[in-house]
Amino acid sequence: MYRLLNILIVMLFTAHAVCASVAIPYVFVKNYTVDDYKASCQNWGFSLTPDGMLYAANNSGLLAFDGNTWKLYSLPGQEEVTGVTYYNDTIYTRNATMLGGWTRDTDGILHYHPLTTVPPEIRFAPPPVEIPFTLPKEIEDAHPSAFATNGTYFFIGTLTQGLFITSPDGTILQHLSLQNQLQDNIVRFICVQDSRQIWVALDNGLTQITFEPPIALLGKRSSIGKLTNAGLDGEELYIQTNLGYFKRPLIAGNIFTPISETEALPYLKTEKAPIPTIKQLFRDTEALGIFAQAEHIYPAGDDLYWLSIGNEAALFHVADGIGTLKCRLLFDNYNMNLVTRGRRIIPLNDSLVLVSAMQGTLLINIRELIGNSLSSAPLSVSQLEYIDSSGSHNLPLSSQKISLPYNFQELNVWIGTTIFTSNHQISYKIEGVSSDWSAWQHDGRISFLQLPEGHYQLKVRKYVIKGPYPELSLSIEVRPPWYNTVWAWLLYIALVWAIVQTALRYNLKNLHKEEQEKVEAERQAEQQRMQEMKNRMLEAELQNKNYELTLQTTALVKRNQAVQTLLEELEKQKEALGERYPNKLYSRMKTLMEETLNDQADWVLFESYFNSAHQNFMDRLRQQYADITAGDLRICCLLRMNLSTKEIASLMNVSIRAIELRRYRLRKRLGLEGDTNLVDFLMNF
Repeated sequence: MYRLLNILIVMLFTAHAVCASVAIPYVFVKNYTVDDYKASCQNWGFSLTPDGMLYAANNSGLLAFDGNTWKLYSLPGQEEVTGVTYYNDTIYTRNATMLGGWTRDTDGILHYHPLTTVPPEIRFAPPPVEIPFTLPKEIEDAHPSAFATNGTYFFIGTLTQGLFITSPDGTILQHLSLQNQLQDNIVRFICVQDSRQIWVALDNGLTQITFEPPIALLGKRSSIGKLTNAGLDGEELYIQTNLGYFKRPLIAGNIFTPISETEALPYLKTEKAPIPTIKQLFRDTEALGIFAQAEHIYPAGDDLYWLSIGNEAALFHVADGIGTLKCRLLFDNYNMNLVTRGRRIIPLNDSLVLVSAMQGTLLINIRELIGNSLSSAPLSVSQLEYIDSSGSHNLPLSSQKISLPYNFQELNVWIGTTIFTSNHQISYKIEGVSSDWSAWQHDGRISFLQLPEGHYQLKVRKYVIKGPYPELSLSIEVRPPWYNTVWAWLLYIALVWAIVQTALRYNLKNLHKEEQEKVEAERQAEQQRMQEMKNRMLEAELQNKNYELTLQTTALVKRNQAVQTLLEELEKQKEALGERYPNKLYSRMKTLMEETLNDQADWVLFESYFNSAHQNFMDRLRQQYADITAGDLRICCLLRMNLSTKEIASLMNVSIRAIELRRYRLRKRLGLEGDTNLVDFLMNF
């Protein structure tokens, strides 16, 4: 029994010694504010998924983080989420009034489903943590609110003093608060990601804490100034800054203390041979990538050289002018910025390097840096979206090719790297638009505006410490407008063919029509010529008839005048001779003369000639004036020939007075007004 008690005492002392030997860890604190995740400041819990997604319960809804991009999913009614957990590809959430589950569709979008119950395996509260020690009074007074452990350290969140990190025996190793790296003192939840990282939900923001990071801030620039030189003696670090000389042990939890120049100089680096240029060191500078334009070169011994450009540095081993990359470091991944003037990279030994940054003096552990990069999470597409005039449209994540309409306005591609890596920076280029890679960016959203129609290749690469950059490639097709598709061109060809055929038919029809019109015109011209010829012939014939009529009428007038003269002469001779002129002869001569003057055959021939020359003038008069007499017709014909009253009287063998009287009666019969000329009327009838 005594021996057993001794063994127990020895074991307790051994356990105490082991616990007491836990060193104070270096920590790297990365805060995420409301400006980063675009939601409410107050957070209540976390849940991690095996594929590297972090889900946070937030007053604005469910937050999802893939290492690059935060996305907020709101509950119906915009209610808060106070608890979240992951189980069997479903995210379960709760608040004071409702339960629900979230599942992803083929487009990678989470959709909410209200639930009345959840599987019995679901636990929204963190697993209970057995604290093997009595809480120190400092922690008790701060009102503990959350507990967690990674097996090496215990993490205790409080409501007033932030986060305490203790050893298994209760020794406070680190105290992170609003005054020391945290952005709030109220801790709601602690989630252990792995042995080296935890997540802390605060009343104001989210925090990721990394233990023993490859990069540690040893001293803030506001306290010790800008690093200019350094040296290491065992575990004691000596530095020179623009504010003086300082020293501190490398063990975490210590701070720099000012010392004299005399104490520091023996341990500081001394200037050696001139630093060679890039071209002096390397034969093939193209193999250096962007470091071929390095702004600074820092020898690190054993043919090792640090090259620095922008906010990035790389360590190369040089052999026979050939540079081999050992590791590269982008300080953006750690929210650090190298100084622009007076930059220093100072090797302390084969694994530790000091760097001058805007934030202060950084300690880089090369072995840890390379060791952490051996397992690199692949890139993945978390969402595909394009926007056009009708709104936003999500595409399936399984799409082998991103097919976009020609009039799309914006293409958004979200790339994730998972939270299990410290390097989240990505770069991209789109072949066919740019041959240069974009600057490194932490945000996983890649946007393009209105690409012309055609085929493109989107290439995305992830920053890694060592080796080639992992790449992801996506094919993009911007479809042509409907009027520039193959079917449209076939339609255009068909339309052109139809138009050509129509035009040909139209032209042929027009040619045929023109030929017909030409033939018709020629026919009509010929007819017109014939008609003109006929008219001329008719006119000539009419003129001939008129001429003949005139000749006949003149001859008749002259004959009648001659006969009348002879008749007058006969009367005179009878009167002169009296009985001496035989009555028989007198009567015979007088009868012959009077018969000649009244010969109706002459009038028939006259009427025939007159009708031929004057287009049935007498028939028209008869039709219009039914009561007109044969004598009146003869008067009208003679008047139409513009014969004088005397000539008419001679032709008709009557007196001039008789003709005048008959003209008067004719005017009355024709119904002519007093001012109407009878001859003009008859000539125009």
